[in-house]
Amino acid sequence: MENPSIWPPEILALPKVVVPVSGVIGHGLRDQERQVVFFDMEEGCSFPDHSHCAQWGTVVSGEMTLEIEGHTELYQPGDVYHIPEGAKHRASFSTRTYLIDLFAAPDRYPVQA
Repeated sequence: MENPSIWPPEILALPKVVVPVSGVIGHGLRDQERQVVFFDMEEGCSFPDHSHCAQWGTVVSGEMTLEIEGHTELYQPGDVYHIPEGAKHRASFSTRTYLIDLFAAPDRYPVQA
């Protein structure tokens, strides 16, 4: 990602998480029950069909096309979304996008060593 992130240095100083999708950087916090990740999604990246714990999020900048169990919606800055536990979903990003996601598990994404 060539352009600097919109995230402030305090967020960029958080531990990076391991995301198995090219073009995605995440910095996260977690406690015993949940994980919050600040994502920076490169234009054109996408997550294939997958499922996991419950997820809540908001689009900070950019836009995301999110399909949950066959229902597709476009999310833009300020929009919030919820993905129920176990729901099959996929996401794509037509422009650089920043998201904040809360996961109902502390280990949704492992912390980078």
